[in-house]
Amino acid sequence: MSKKKKRKSQDSTEIKQCTLYVDGMHCSACEVLIEKKLLKKDGIESVDASLRDSRVKVSYTGDNRPNPKDVTKELKELGYEFSDSKFKKDTTPIFRFVNGQLRVNPIKFKSMMKNLLVVFGLVVAFFVFEKLQLGGKFSVDSGSSLPAFFVLGIVAGLSSCAALVGGLLLSMIKQWNELYIGESQKQKSEPHILFHVGRLVSFALLGGVLGLIGDAISLDNATVYSILVFVVSIVMFVLAMQMLGVEWAQKFRFTAPKSVGTYVADERNFKGRYMPGILGALTFFLPCGFTLMAQGIALTSGSMISGALIMLMFALGTLPTLVAISFSGLTFNKKPHMTAKFNYIAGLVIVFFVIYNINGQLNVLGYPSLSDIKFSLPESNEQVQVVDTNNQVGDVQVLNFEASGFSYTAKGSTTLKAGQPAKLVVDNKGVQGCGAFIAARGLIDGFVELKRGINEIDLGVVQAGSYKLTCSMGMVSPVTITVK
Repeated sequence: MSKKKKRKSQDSTEIKQCTLYVDGMHCSACEVLIEKKLLKKDGIESVDASLRDSRVKVSYTGDNRPNPKDVTKELKELGYEFSDSKFKKDTTPIFRFVNGQLRVNPIKFKSMMKNLLVVFGLVVAFFVFEKLQLGGKFSVDSGSSLPAFFVLGIVAGLSSCAALVGGLLLSMIKQWNELYIGESQKQKSEPHILFHVGRLVSFALLGGVLGLIGDAISLDNATVYSILVFVVSIVMFVLAMQMLGVEWAQKFRFTAPKSVGTYVADERNFKGRYMPGILGALTFFLPCGFTLMAQGIALTSGSMISGALIMLMFALGTLPTLVAISFSGLTFNKKPHMTAKFNYIAGLVIVFFVIYNINGQLNVLGYPSLSDIKFSLPESNEQVQVVDTNNQVGDVQVLNFEASGFSYTAKGSTTLKAGQPAKLVVDNKGVQGCGAFIAARGLIDGFVELKRGINEIDLGVVQAGSYKLTCSMGMVSPVTITVK
């Protein structure tokens, strides 16, 4: 660790050194914070804090040796304790075998269970909102009023959209907490405000662009969107592993080196002011079914003002959920030791979101996924594979489906003959969210928006293989279409 130098002493007093041990450090930001606080004391020339060794080396002049009790009292609100001797730490693992018997560390086990219960509760709440199918209780189109798009945004914030944008925000909170640790709540909230403002401005401006150019652009490249989700999910996963303290993940640096961290920790210097805003703006391009729905309507609005207002109202609807995520991060960041708990819980939640997102994109791309694991009786599988000789009109094979709620239901055979033309007929009876955008890589080019009522999609001459019919995000349980 490089030492943090203060301005040179104005006298020739001999510089002395001492070592203080610290309890309560949990991340590299704690090093920067402790160094910054101690350097403000009179007679302190340099400070070198080490998270790995839980100690602080201090260079001072005269009789200005820092007293551990005084320093502890001064930094009490931050949760640190200082001493001249090493603190005894409980290095016993949660589970261990002693003489062939399993022993449990009760303190660590209790802490782990509390965190896991919080994560479990969040995951259950997420699925409850999904199962409520709130989006199916109303629909929007180009003739809907602006408040309808605000409600659509609220529903999006409580559904699968939260897994992507909310997960991304959650993963960034750790980075912002470390950058602004020890600062006022106003300063800590700055990156969060910039993120949300950047998102709102981006949605309004780009919504206006969509309304202006109309059908001149296409938003239906499912493969590009899948790659984008994979890249975002990988970054989220690495950040989650860092939150959980996994050693290999610490090698990947998404933040500046410690020397830069010390520079930005100085309130007189520039703080990475624009990146959170840019990140918020870029969330316009993250593929969520509800977002695609709003973007599609803005695209067909034929007006720059209408397109801007549609996307702005939608973004405002998603704001409460995203602000709640920001608020949770700021609340836990009031004390560094609370930030450690937040990182652990948030890390586990992000891992869940990553699995959820990647599993959906595997469905979109037609690859094996967790959705392929079925818990149904063998008889029901056999019924799906029966070839229906009545699903053909002239020379064209027909696949009949009904779309409602958050599912696609086959109304007949899901088997086609290779080398012959086919079409997909979908009766949309009120499908919700990303279910309004149907995809089947290899059969459908990109994805197709389902209008209310009967939708006919030309599949062309089909080739032998197995294809997954799902939504643009892969969240709708896929139906396998077999061509042989």
